[in-house]
Amino acid sequence: MTDKEVNIYKNMQSWEEKIIQIFPRAIPNKCEWHDEIDILNILFTLCYKDLNNVFYPDGQVLSLFGVDFSKESSCIELYTEENIDIIKPRKLSFHYYDDAYLWSYFRLEIDDLSPVFKSKDKIEYREKLICLESGEYIDSKKWTNGCYYDDNNNKIELGIKDQLVNRYVHKSSLLIFAKESPFRWVYNKTLNSLSEDEIAKIIEDLIVKEC
Repeated sequence: MTDKEVNIYKNMQSWEEKIIQIFPRAIPNKCEWHDEIDILNILFTLCYKDLNNVFYPDGQVLSLFGVDFSKESSCIELYTEENIDIIKPRKLSFHYYDDAYLWSYFRLEIDDLSPVFKSKDKIEYREKLICLESGEYIDSKKWTNGCYYDDNNNKIELGIKDQLVNRYVHKSSLLIFAKESPFRWVYNKTLNSLSEDEIAKIIEDLIVKEC
């Protein structure tokens, strides 16, 4: 086997193990969760080095390394190799294809959030903010070199637990596949705006085509 084939095989094994961990008795063709704690627990199970790719509505493809409750009500935080992302989860669904583990995926629906700051510029997907330990948000435009400036232009140093975050404000979805899934070669961000049934039909057609 080539190195590439070994990586694909190892990833398929790891992805299969995580799915079995979530469904120890029998793996359903489809399952969904609506409760925030359930969603957080499932996503936490998927947080493993080099396991997953998360396809964001703005076209980013990142790996999920951690999840947690947000200081903001009804929201959770997603930790990737680049960002801390705040989203309001609406539903998490799982879609399974027997003998096609690398095409099996999770779809995380995210709900609308009102923007924290009014802006003349249209917010396409997310707003970049500083989240203080207290849960208060500050416009990231006031942030520079580990400090921010208040309305009176006073320089204030950020605390250890103050974070630069992305806050997703528009209803859409995140798609979570195994890192070595062939989906990454056909992905474009228009797929994030499709309904659950529409994306499932596309994946089914791709599996048939691959076979």
